[in-house]
This record gives sequence, C-alpha cells and structure tokens, in this order.
Amino acid sequence: MWYYFKSIKKNKKAYLDYEIQEEFIFWIQLKWFEVKQVRLWNIDIRNAFCKFYDNELFIEELNIPLYEWTSSKMVPWYESKRKRKLLWTKKELRKLLERTTKTWFVIIPLEIWCWEKCRRIKVKCALAKLRRKVEKKQIIKERDVKRDMDRTIKSFKY
Repeated sequence: MWYYFKSIKKNKKAYLDYEIQEEFIFWIQLKWFEVKQVRLWNIDIRNAFCKFYDNELFIEELNIPLYEWTSSKMVPWYESKRKRKLLWTKKELRKLLERTTKTWFVIIPLEIWCWEKCRRIKVKCALAKLRRKVEKKQIIKERDVKRDMDRTIKSFKY
C-alpha cells in the first residue's frame, strides 16, 4: 500500500512578494493536537517566516488554533502563534545559516504537506529575496498582458 503526502496549505502570496532562489523541505515538530488541526486544514501560513536561534531553525507566526475537542484547561499554556522547530541535518542547517547571514535572503514557508496515514507534517520553505513594489507591479502587468493575449488567441480559433 502506497502512502503519499497531500498538500494542506500553500502560501500563494509569497510567490508574488518574494523572488524565490532555492527550495527546501523540512519536518516540523508539533504537539498532537496541532497535528489534528493541520490535518483538518485549520492553519494560516500567510504571515509565517523562519528564523535561526542557536543554530536551530524555527518557524514563527504560523497560526495553528487550538483543536476544538482539546480543552483549554488541559493546555492552558497554548499559544497559536508560538515558535515551532523545523528539523533538518545540522550540516545543512549550518550551510543555510551562512547563506542567510551573508546575503539579504530570508527563509519563508511556501507549502505544508501532511502524510496520509500518519502524524507527520512537512514544510516546504524557500530561500528568497524580497521584491520591491515596482517589480510586483511589473509582474502583475506581464501576467495580465499574457492572459489577454491567450484570450484573444483562443477567440480566433475555430
């Protein structure tokens, strides 16, 4: 029997706001009730970003609300936007840390995947550079022109 990862959420805004250089896939360390919420697609990835603390990579501002069947008395300390650790090899994390400190790159999450039959969650992150407003407007304009051209070509077909 084959098990596969299904996409839970995508950060579509990141593709417009950032110029993506390289992509990486990390495991994320979550509590059991957070995994249940992620599997129910109750997660907000739009404002999330990754940061290094003591040579370990953490994801911040990833909003996972408390699971509806979990009592707040059971976990009174729970914060929906707490730091969550991303798991990867130390050697690769060191290389990534060097690249982010030397240049103006940031690490942003692009997509969250969930393994079909287990409690394993993966995060696809990217090494990216922030775009200026002028560049964003130019990209939107190019996209609109391409869409208009495709429409006109499609209308001339028999």
